[in-house]
Amino acid sequence: MSDVTRKIRDQTWEEFETGTDSSIVFYPVGSIEQHGPHLPLRTDSIIADEFATRVATQTDGLVAPSFQYGYRSQPKTGGGEDFPGTMGLRAETIQNLIRDTVSSLSRDGVERIVFVPGHGENEFPIREGIDLYLENGGSTEFMIAAWWNLLSDEIKETVFSDIEGGFPGWPAEHAGVIETSLILHFRPELVRRDRISDDQANRSPAYSMKPAPEDFVPDSGSFYKASHASAKIGKRVSENVVETLVHGIKKEWSI
Repeated sequence: MSDVTRKIRDQTWEEFETGTDSSIVFYPVGSIEQHGPHLPLRTDSIIADEFATRVATQTDGLVAPSFQYGYRSQPKTGGGEDFPGTMGLRAETIQNLIRDTVSSLSRDGVERIVFVPGHGENEFPIREGIDLYLENGGSTEFMIAAWWNLLSDEIKETVFSDIEGGFPGWPAEHAGVIETSLILHFRPELVRRDRISDDQANRSPAYSMKPAPEDFVPDSGSFYKASHASAKIGKRVSENVVETLVHGIKKEWSI
């Protein structure tokens, strides 16, 4: 099966019906959110779709149409809703969409679904949508695989070993080294290389505030040293995440 026909959106209904006999469906969930002056608004959606497609290829799976919108951007992890172009949804909207689309896939015979979020704020709305489906008697099995949780500590430490300050934590890595590297690897033509900055928030306390003080959010929307990014890093991160997820799927579902 080619990568084109592996995507449900490009199949006919007959091809889809045949493919769901034993396939795992990968469901990417992204966002439309600012990612600094150098990355596209759909960065999270691109990353989620790329990981879903790569793992589906290695597990004979199908890729559901990606959901392009995410839960509301939070100031300390994405810059917040005040950046132009950022479009967030209420958690209830995402929960209902997840429940309804999962119900449709289940009705068509899909027995296993792997959610691949590209936006951290999406994790709990996805979980709630799954719970709503299961509470209504659904029998499909699910895995939620956020790529940042799959990356090995060894790779992470290697990436940041030559960067002063080291790994800053995932919230501060928004539009930083790893996300920029992944887009340089997946879709290099979309990176505005001349706009890459090393901006950071002036402070990032352990607590959150609403509305967020201005110094919680860097002016550029890029949270950490993106100039250290490279396509080579993106390739290494991608391969490690894909390998980890493929291993997890084979272990949990004995494929």
